[in-house]
Amino acid sequence: MKKFFVGVCSFVAVAVFLVGCNSPVAPAPAPAPTPLQVTPATVPTSNLPPPTSQDDAWIKVIQSAKKEGTINAYSFNMTGDVGIAVSRAFEQKYGIKVEIITGGGSALAQRIMTEKRMNTIVADLMDANTFQISNIKEVGATLSSADLPVLQEKGVWRVDPGDTDPQKHALMHTLVYNSAFINTNLIKPADEPKSFKELAGPKWRGKIVMIDPAINSGAANVFPTLIRRKLIDEDTVKVLGKNGIHYTPTSNEAQTSLLAGTYAVDLLSTGATYGSLLSGVASLPVKPIATEEGTVWANRALTAIKDSPHPNATRLFINWLLTQEGQTILVKAQGATPMRSDVPDFTPAFLQIKPVSNLTNTLEDERTNTQLFREGWLAKLMKG
Repeated sequence: MKKFFVGVCSFVAVAVFLVGCNSPVAPAPAPAPTPLQVTPATVPTSNLPPPTSQDDAWIKVIQSAKKEGTINAYSFNMTGDVGIAVSRAFEQKYGIKVEIITGGGSALAQRIMTEKRMNTIVADLMDANTFQISNIKEVGATLSSADLPVLQEKGVWRVDPGDTDPQKHALMHTLVYNSAFINTNLIKPADEPKSFKELAGPKWRGKIVMIDPAINSGAANVFPTLIRRKLIDEDTVKVLGKNGIHYTPTSNEAQTSLLAGTYAVDLLSTGATYGSLLSGVASLPVKPIATEEGTVWANRALTAIKDSPHPNATRLFINWLLTQEGQTILVKAQGATPMRSDVPDFTPAFLQIKPVSNLTNTLEDERTNTQLFREGWLAKLMKG
């Protein structure tokens, strides 16, 4: 009971301090609160404090962030309704406006590099895939977010947001997977393939559709990673590519061929693209296969920009987006899979995947895989 009373007092002290006390008093240390257990029917409200916000230094960051009053977010992922939901919730919580400038990841990265050369930094953060972040990190345009309080939380991550970058310049905020998908009207549960190696076998010859690997950057981000980690070998991928696969020029054609039952397996599409085909229906006859080799997660990430005009507001926003509250708002708007295990997976239930093992591409993986993709390495291996 005594520990409980001390914890409550500490929380009250922080709340009073944040509403504008003229004589700040450092709050008494308190243990980090236990993360709330959230179910799809229970979404955290916007007045919940971020974990470890009792820390005095972090309180100063919040104060400074409110004085800065705005953030310029260059974003590839937080567009449309997603951007509206995130920016509105953050502004309601902290009174800080989020200006979202959208565009392609490469274009946004180039814009930031131009701002850096001209010494006129406008961007506070960039949200893109980790390849673009690695490009601007390489020229010294990014900052590490290793000291954010939310990263100190333990036991709450599906995949640690910092796994993609040891220096924590890039932090993943949403999980997107590439997988083999099956038509559940054609394949019974007992006959489901369990691995890419199995799909290279004669049983599946002529039953597989795939977007051309010269076009499919998702496949180019999966197979090289599996090969590099010695979870599959080049010969297996080569045999798989020759196993009567029908290659299509677009992902939409591959997916509709699977749905129509023309093919039984779609190799390495994404759950997100199948989700976009729902058009109001409750489900589709599609199931992702968690292959024995492991599931490679694509990296939707963000980074703080060096010498930005609103550094404290940027830190606060990145930290908030990875809290239970921020993650719930973001992935609910996206219909996506969160980084956190205490936030529901808002991917449609039939597209949710339970990996045998999680594999995360590092910044170096992304750079290497992108270069291999540009050279057409996988297309040559699979198609000969």
